[in-house]
Amino acid sequence: MEQNYLSDAPVDEDTLFRAIHKHILRQAKAGGRIDTEAEIAERFNVTRYKVRKALAVLSQMGIVDRAPKRGMTVNAMGPKHLSSQIQVQMDIANFDIREFIEARLLIEVNIIPLCVRRMTPALLGRLDDAICRIELNAGNTHEADRWDREFHLILLESCGNRVLQVFSAALITYFEKTTPRLPQNDPAFFMNIARQERELLRAIQHGDEEEARALLSKHLREQVDLLSA
Repeated sequence: MEQNYLSDAPVDEDTLFRAIHKHILRQAKAGGRIDTEAEIAERFNVTRYKVRKALAVLSQMGIVDRAPKRGMTVNAMGPKHLSSQIQVQMDIANFDIREFIEARLLIEVNIIPLCVRRMTPALLGRLDDAICRIELNAGNTHEADRWDREFHLILLESCGNRVLQVFSAALITYFEKTTPRLPQNDPAFFMNIARQERELLRAIQHGDEEEARALLSKHLREQVDLLSA
C-alpha cells in the first residue's frame, strides 16, 4: 500500500515521484483505470501542484500520455521507450562525455560475439543499407552522422538481448549531441567511417568474432580520440 504523506510536512520530491510512478504502473498492469491528478493527490495526501509536477516529468519521459476528457494512459514500454527514459536521466545527471565514451566502448565491443552468432540476412541488409547512406550523405555531416549512429543501433539490435540493447541504445543516442564536434561537411571523414564499417560487416559475415571485435574497437577508439581532443 502506498505511503500517505503529511500535507504539513516537507515532502521529498524524488521519493514522491517514485511513489507516484510505481502506483500508476501498478494500476496499468492491473488493467484498471488510472487515477486522476486529484485522486493521486488525495491518495498521497499532497497538493495537486506536487502531483502535477511529477506527472509532467512522467509525460516528458514518454511514460504517460495526458489529454483533456480522455484522462491519463500509460504507454507501452518497449526498448526504445526505455532507452529514452534512461537518456533523460543521463541528461539530468550531466555525466562527462568521457564516461559515455568508456561505457559505450566497453559494452559495444563486448556484444560482438552475440551479434556474430545471432546475425540474420535481414539485419545484414539493413547494416549494408546504413553504410550506403553514410556514403551517399558523406558531404552532409548531420545526415552521415545520423546514419552512422543507425548502423550501431542495428548492430545492437542484432545481439538479441533486449536489456543490453536498451542500455547501449541510450549511450549511442547520446552521441547525437556530439555532431557539431565532428569535421563539418568533410566527405573523406565519413567515407573512411563507411570503409571501416564495411570491413566490420565482412568480419561479421565470415563469423570471425575476434576480427570483428578488433575492428570495432579500432573504429570506436578513433572517434574517442577525435571527441576527446
